[in-house]
Amino acid sequence: MTVKDLHREAMKFNDLALIAKQNNDVVEIKNNYLKAFEFEKQAFILFNSESSEEPTRSVLLRSAANLAMLSEQLREAEKLISIGLAGDPPNEIADEFRDLLQQVNFFRHLELHGIVLNSNELQLSLSGNQVGHGLIRSDEFLNRIEIVERMAFRTADRIRNKPFNDKGRPLKNNVINFEPYLSIPRAASFAVTIRFGQSTDQQVFAGMDVQSQLIDDILKNIKLINEENYSQLAENIKDESYRRNFIALTKQLAPDGDRIKLVGFTTTNNFSNKTIALTKISKEVQVEATSKDSIDPVSKKEIEITGTLSFADSKKSKIKLTDSKNSDYEIEVPQGLLSDIVKPYFEETVIIRGTQEGKKIQLKDIEKVE
Repeated sequence: MTVKDLHREAMKFNDLALIAKQNNDVVEIKNNYLKAFEFEKQAFILFNSESSEEPTRSVLLRSAANLAMLSEQLREAEKLISIGLAGDPPNEIADEFRDLLQQVNFFRHLELHGIVLNSNELQLSLSGNQVGHGLIRSDEFLNRIEIVERMAFRTADRIRNKPFNDKGRPLKNNVINFEPYLSIPRAASFAVTIRFGQSTDQQVFAGMDVQSQLIDDILKNIKLINEENYSQLAENIKDESYRRNFIALTKQLAPDGDRIKLVGFTTTNNFSNKTIALTKISKEVQVEATSKDSIDPVSKKEIEITGTLSFADSKKSKIKLTDSKNSDYEIEVPQGLLSDIVKPYFEETVIIRGTQEGKKIQLKDIEKVE
């Protein structure tokens, strides 16, 4: 087979892996990625024996390394990336090799390396330009721990069929089984174990406790958002307020693509490790804004305002934004976003994106101005 033939076979199995993803067939996904990797690796080996022409050499190497990572052949990916960086790739592809190497290291550190997790624990790992050897910019870490805490409390309420409450923090008695505790951080990709609190009078059986159910639910839905499978997410989280809240929290948890490039979780279930990586950057996560009182999509227009959050009315679910010209804007906040998403930004300078009809503005997204 020629280089082109081998590459075509690799792309064929890559496409089959993508189809298997839509069907959530885990075995077929891995098998097809593995076959794609093997063909792409052979394509590179054959090309490299005949030529060192760039950028074709580096493009084939990058593709083979990426497929190795997708098929969980992390050591193979590491070797191919090293070959690529040891050569003379174009600057853009060299940067892509470095990003791939960072991803490979990240997935390696998602593994537990001798650390045993209980069913009420998960490991959170962060990687990016603001992460060093056992060091991380404090707000990147602390903000995400707070987000995981909010996710846990909201998921716990939803699992127990409690109505969504957008006013204030949950009562202590309602979250005693779900409050997170942290281990000492570990080096490399910054990693920490989060243990969810457990009532002393609760009878626990491995894999059957409420904390294990909570963790599984959170990770399952994060994975769906990362895969943009919002239809399945709607099946899992039927309540619109809870679903909107979860998507918005995941958006805040997601990497920005620079300071933090990867956010990952490892958990143990039925004595086997499971890893979930949130690789989709925050700007790619779309928060729903639909409700019974939504602005008519035909007449609405998109609006973006920068200013300071200066007032909130929890009864009417409205906030006030004051811009640099001291002009005030009253903005409606859909249920699910006020307490967990908007409130932490009070008195901060933010960018608000929404829809407008006349003077009526409805919030779609909020982002802090760095």
